[in-house]
Amino acid sequence: MPANDRPGPVPDLGTFMAADTPDGRPRLGKVTAWDGEFVHLQRPGGGAEWTAAPAELRRPTEDERALIRVLTTPVPATGHARYDHLECSVPPAVPVPGCPTCELAAVWERNCLRRHDHSRAADFRVEIRNHPHDEPKLALPGEWP
Repeated sequence: MPANDRPGPVPDLGTFMAADTPDGRPRLGKVTAWDGEFVHLQRPGGGAEWTAAPAELRRPTEDERALIRVLTTPVPATGHARYDHLECSVPPAVPVPGCPTCELAAVWERNCLRRHDHSRAADFRVEIRNHPHDEPKLALPGEWP
């Protein structure tokens, strides 16, 4: 076996390695297995596994290690999804007095707020604000030109 065909040292399981690609962007991966010929790696943060010869792998640079830390740092869960922020993002709409659509939407909005369904309450606020209250300024003819 020629000296340049000998495999390089096999990295330890769980370590992150880098492999240079023809396009100049490194491929990063965590060592998950070694089958005697190839090292099996998984992308930082999960994903499909890929293989490489030990001689093709190198230790990541500082910039690559920083990217690995970003990709593998878990994002803390906040529990169940909440829509309280929607209450503030859509300011209260003022129903037009005597408008039956506004009155119905306002009743539905209050009902949704009592049930803490802020997303649906915001939908009714938008309806109060956006439905037409005035007659159109231009009446379009009913037939095509």
